[in-house]
Amino acid sequence: MLMPIPVNLSFEEAAAIPEAWFTAYLNLFREGALAAGEIVLVHAAASGVGTAAIQLAKDAGASVVATVSSAEKTGPLAALGADLVVDTTAVDFAGAVEERFGKSSVGLVLDPVGGATLAGNVRVMARCGRLVLIATMGGATAELDLRAVLSKRLRVVGSTLRARALAEKVDLTSSFTRDVLPGFADGRFRPLVDSVFPLEKAAEAHRRMAANANVGKIVLTVGA
Repeated sequence: MLMPIPVNLSFEEAAAIPEAWFTAYLNLFREGALAAGEIVLVHAAASGVGTAAIQLAKDAGASVVATVSSAEKTGPLAALGADLVVDTTAVDFAGAVEERFGKSSVGLVLDPVGGATLAGNVRVMARCGRLVLIATMGGATAELDLRAVLSKRLRVVGSTLRARALAEKVDLTSSFTRDVLPGFADGRFRPLVDSVFPLEKAAEAHRRMAANANVGKIVLTVGA
């Protein structure tokens, strides 16, 4: 599962690629079947996975709605190419999506939040939309309107990366190396590094992450 580091990336930038970019790539395209022209909703979009998903989806010809939990994070995500960035502490994301793109407009949702966003996700999803759940940061349970799932012919996909078999991970690495890695060399993609800490300050790095202050990946250096 090794990959060469693109010549224009530092070791710290390269360290920010797996597994955030693998997760975004896997769930946008293999699990979510994202197609050009669709609208994709990315929750917790200031994360490593979120910042990767924005770039990959835009490169694939999709429009991107990104949700964040603070106003300070909206600018950096807009700069990455997100068409609409929603601060969920200020407005309802479903209403913001409908105002910008219309009702039932989202083809794919990439969601690490879970329970807290489920009703809004179903509300904004288009006919034959796909909801890919990758974590449950906002709760592991929620009520689901099964009538909407039926009438819109929605698909709900649960997806994890670490629990997959080694052969799957090797195959994913091969596809990623072919499809995505060249984009770092030619400048289409860039891993967003929020901050770099030496290993002995790992606790400080965890505190920054726990405070939800980061935009992109927090990287630890070993023996630097």
